[in-house]
Amino acid sequence: MTTRWSVRFGQRAVVTLAILSSVTCSPHSLLGPSGSWMPGTTPHFILVGRTTRSYLLHVPPRDTGVALDTLARYPLLLVLHGSCSGADDIRQTTGMDSLSDANGFIVAYPQGTDGSGLFPSDWNGGACCGEAAREHVDDVGFIAAVMLEISHNLPVDSSRVFVAGFSSGAIMAYHAACKLAPMINAIAVVSGSLQDASCAPGKAVGVIAVHGTSDSEVPYYDAALTAPPAPVTGIASELPPSVQFWVATDGCSGGATNQQSPNVVRTSFSSCTGANVMLYTIQGGWHEWPAATSDAPLSQLDASRTIVAYFESR
Repeated sequence: MTTRWSVRFGQRAVVTLAILSSVTCSPHSLLGPSGSWMPGTTPHFILVGRTTRSYLLHVPPRDTGVALDTLARYPLLLVLHGSCSGADDIRQTTGMDSLSDANGFIVAYPQGTDGSGLFPSDWNGGACCGEAAREHVDDVGFIAAVMLEISHNLPVDSSRVFVAGFSSGAIMAYHAACKLAPMINAIAVVSGSLQDASCAPGKAVGVIAVHGTSDSEVPYYDAALTAPPAPVTGIASELPPSVQFWVATDGCSGGATNQQSPNVVRTSFSSCTGANVMLYTIQGGWHEWPAATSDAPLSQLDASRTIVAYFESR
């Protein structure tokens, strides 16, 4: 079935000059030659400042029925892992490769900073998290560099670039929206909060959030470090502070709730002067990416499909 995400390659992309010498990847990551821009999943390496960073890239299959001189543009999705996790972990957890193939978008899985301490792999999302934040790692620069490198080598629709994340990756997604808004159309945050103390996006950014009320690692009502630019009232005043910030920032009013399943409530704001905001609240849900394979109540929401459907509407 053709969707708004269904586009096709028309020419072979050149290999990036930023590919560096080999670094350790998990066995599941090495599914193709490093640095390849062909369909499939491959590891990539890029120099950010003086630091070598890496990401996995999945390119959907080409439609061989399209003439070689036809060039269409792909949406691009970056998916960020949580603390003490990795690019291949979130790739396996979310199943975004198969959704990429089915819906026709490019997906990248950046790798957080590997350091010492309690959480050896993390993101600098502002006031969080781990060694990445303590050492002031330039993860905003890394995310921007990944977007630019992929866009340089593959036909990316620059108006449809998205970032999704889980836990500290969700915190980083919020941070990226604050600092890279001109480059990002919308974000998806699963079990995350706004840890940027000076968030001032340069343009409206759409937000879809998923959060369980029994999350003990990132509490449902975790404080947002930037206050909303305007007071929120009505339904919005009952939502997590981080969602309140984006409701106010995107100029949303009204709002409506819809019971999606016994434990899942959707709160949506479609009357916005900026971009739409949506929250899926999972009553009794804990700190985990919701999927049909999860235990109840998380099994009542397929977060990956829900997020892709939201991005498709953008």
